[in-house]
Amino acid sequence: MSELHSIPLIYKAGVYSAAEFSKDIDSDNAISFDYDAQYQMLTYDIPVGKDWRGMTLYNVPEDDLVRMLRVVYGKDGTLQNITTILGGHETLLYIRYENEEHARQEIRRFAIQNADAIIEQIRQCTDVVARLFIEYYCDSDNMDYHAVIGTADQMETVRQKGHYDDSCDYAGNYPSENLEGDNEMLIVMMRCAAGHPCENFRYSVEIMSKHIEEHALSAINKTEDFKYICAEYD
Repeated sequence: MSELHSIPLIYKAGVYSAAEFSKDIDSDNAISFDYDAQYQMLTYDIPVGKDWRGMTLYNVPEDDLVRMLRVVYGKDGTLQNITTILGGHETLLYIRYENEEHARQEIRRFAIQNADAIIEQIRQCTDVVARLFIEYYCDSDNMDYHAVIGTADQMETVRQKGHYDDSCDYAGNYPSENLEGDNEMLIVMMRCAAGHPCENFRYSVEIMSKHIEEHALSAINKTEDFKYICAEYD
């Protein structure tokens, strides 16, 4: 990937594009990128505390990545974040947290923002809702968080076809689409924070699920036997 050189961890304060970094930068103190054009896959390592952690992003168009890359350095010259525009929206590649408290604050802020995006989609449902599912998954490298709506009519169909007593309480039995926020940014924010990524993820799950419960349920038309079900899948 010749046009995207390493991004130094320390540089002059300011905002830079990809073209403003030279190929002579010391890669030992920088974030270096490897791009697979065939699969549009970007891999790189990020500093997390005293260690480095591998990152992988998929479906990354090379031209957009390089052309829209934005690198921000703070007043002390420390790398703060790296973003680009992919698919028409801002994509986070790296964020630096000052400490554990700062990481928690930023994760909480994002979790509420992400939950709000899902709530807005839930509120678009005009059918009577029998089930609202929250499903989530984490294996450190990959994370997913989404909602699934089960309408009263859909639940009746599930009940009639049910092969087990609690068939109505499994999201996979409903044909509704997944309602998502920004799972790509979710992964990056969790993996840039110190500690195990799945622990960071579970912290965000608690915030998002509670926020959705508090702000979405009152906005939908529910059955008398409505259930809000949060579950991890594998």
